[in-house]
Amino acid sequence: MVVAKPSGLLVVPAPGRSGDTIADVLRKQTGHRIYPVHRLDEGVTGVLVVALSQAAKRALEELFRQHTIQRVYLALLSRAPNPAAGRIESQLREDKNGIVRSVVKGPGEHAVTEFTTLRRVERYTLVECRLETGRRNQIRVHMSDLNCPIVGDRKYGFRVRGGASVSRPLLHAESVRFVHPITGADVDVRVDAPEQELRR
Repeated sequence: MVVAKPSGLLVVPAPGRSGDTIADVLRKQTGHRIYPVHRLDEGVTGVLVVALSQAAKRALEELFRQHTIQRVYLALLSRAPNPAAGRIESQLREDKNGIVRSVVKGPGEHAVTEFTTLRRVERYTLVECRLETGRRNQIRVHMSDLNCPIVGDRKYGFRVRGGASVSRPLLHAESVRFVHPITGADVDVRVDAPEQELRR
């Protein structure tokens, strides 16, 4: 299944957290055991792929490993990136505080994000991000590396400069497209963001 994940809901359990996850909610709604295939951060909204069997989970995870699943995200940035479009490639590693960062030396996970500026939204900038890899916090880290943290993402450098505070990072998984590994069907799903600022 491809579902629309709301903000404020974990995909899988996390240490020190209680309450239902998206897997719990979907199990109650469908009566099926749910197998998450990938993750979206708690505050991130949008398309999420889950499986209804272990076999489907393994097959879908292989598509993610091979980077054959096309994923498009929309992010509202605190500044306009310069250049307006490009490709970010870095090694990501989690530090002792649990924050993922780009590193120059030592081990890390290879991460690649392509981005394109779409339009200005008042004093902010809406960009489209396409993932070549899917590391934890990848887009959030890479936008911060550009000195353009995502609006609302205080973990990665956003600071409120007047106006109302934003309760979540304004990052939305807009679409996902792949060939179903079992049926061969072309799966192409798009979900509009809940905030008008994040819509095309």
